[in-house]
Amino acid sequence: MMATLRAIVSIPLGVVVGMAMMVLLLTPCFLMYPLPSGIDVNDPNDAEAFGRHIASLPFTAFALVWLAHAGGSLSGAAFGRLIEGGKVWRESLAIGGLFTAMGIVNAISMAFPFWFVAIDLALYLPAAILGGWGSDQLLQNREVASSKSAGTHRA
Repeated sequence: MMATLRAIVSIPLGVVVGMAMMVLLLTPCFLMYPLPSGIDVNDPNDAEAFGRHIASLPFTAFALVWLAHAGGSLSGAAFGRLIEGGKVWRESLAIGGLFTAMGIVNAISMAFPFWFVAIDLALYLPAAILGGWGSDQLLQNREVASSKSAGTHRA
């Protein structure tokens, strides 16, 4: 019963943690490269002005966004994997897939250059796999440590 509950909540909680991490990692980018005043990214009438702003950004801004997006996917998948704790990686892959889907929606709704979108979308799943793998290593190390400590208490 508890394993089923962990499997059910691991994906939504992983996405929430990943989104929070992504916002945290995007903050320096927004501070270094703020939107010009008067541009509302949600207003279709400002799409052209937003596109000009995106085109004027240096490569560093795009790299920071890639780092934030990949970091969100990685941390969300790692957290989901830690919650689920089983031997199946479905939560890490599902979280990476959800981040990819959100990236596609973001790419469609914003005026990002194609080269940026292509690289961005290619980062989500590998980052999620890396996060799942890292959590798997932690879980395995915890199992080894607990079995060693259980063995020493018997002696």
